[in-house]
Amino acid sequence: MTVVPRRTAETLLLMITCLWGGTFVLVKEAMTTTSPALFVVLRFALAAVVACMLWPKALRGWDRSLMLRGSILGVLFGSGFLLQTVGLESTSASASAFITGTMVVFVPFGYRIIEGSPVRGHQWLSVTIVIIGLWIFTAPESAGVNVGDVLTLISAMIWSVYLTYIDLWTRELRSEPQKQNALVIMQFLVTIILALVALPFSGVDAMHLEPSTSLMWAVLYCGILASVVTTWIQTRFQQFTHPVRAGLIYAVEPLAAAAIAYVVLHEEWTVREAIGASVLFVGIVVPDLWMSRKEAA
Repeated sequence: MTVVPRRTAETLLLMITCLWGGTFVLVKEAMTTTSPALFVVLRFALAAVVACMLWPKALRGWDRSLMLRGSILGVLFGSGFLLQTVGLESTSASASAFITGTMVVFVPFGYRIIEGSPVRGHQWLSVTIVIIGLWIFTAPESAGVNVGDVLTLISAMIWSVYLTYIDLWTRELRSEPQKQNALVIMQFLVTIILALVALPFSGVDAMHLEPSTSLMWAVLYCGILASVVTTWIQTRFQQFTHPVRAGLIYAVEPLAAAAIAYVVLHEEWTVREAIGASVLFVGIVVPDLWMSRKEAA
């Protein structure tokens, strides 16, 4: 595969970040007409069908190593989406987006666990600031811990490990685009399986499905644009930038989601939530920007 310029790759990552930002409002609306696990099944069933139609050659030649990697990525990918979708039942779209954005600060720790890379001082600073921001944003001492926020935070931690593995494994498959496409398809298939397994544990309304325009648009948008397009771009092009830089680009997602939630759902924040979100964004972005400039000097 031809090496893609870093700026081109990062522009594509910014594009998918904005696409992800639009999912929070749509999924939040869809949760009034179906259950989280069933929505994940519908979303990724559509994504799998579209992906198989686009890349039929990727369905051939799955060896044991590729299937193992696809399964691991799928478990991380799918469990993150399930937890985030369940969390959206009890938290706002904008809160979910901002907490999801904290995954960037956990990426260095994923590298520490998987690759043994040291966690640097500015990364510890990021974690400290993000923890403070989360405390301010969620106000656990005044209203108790919001289950949706906790589930979303766990999903962010899972996705930080996912980002690490995507970076490592797609670099090894740089010259084999069909195997990269196969990884995308496997992630969708494993996610469907996880969601089906979760259905019996999703409560009495697990199979609730009320056809509606909002559900249709949510499945179409999330299944095609925010799953097939975004996962393909991430799998193919994140390898051409550093995962920490990719994480900084993904930090734009909560800003896009918050703006959309304000316009569409009229979600408004208290002063405390606004301060907490600002601290979160500072913790996600500023330490790495400061370190990048220091290294460039």
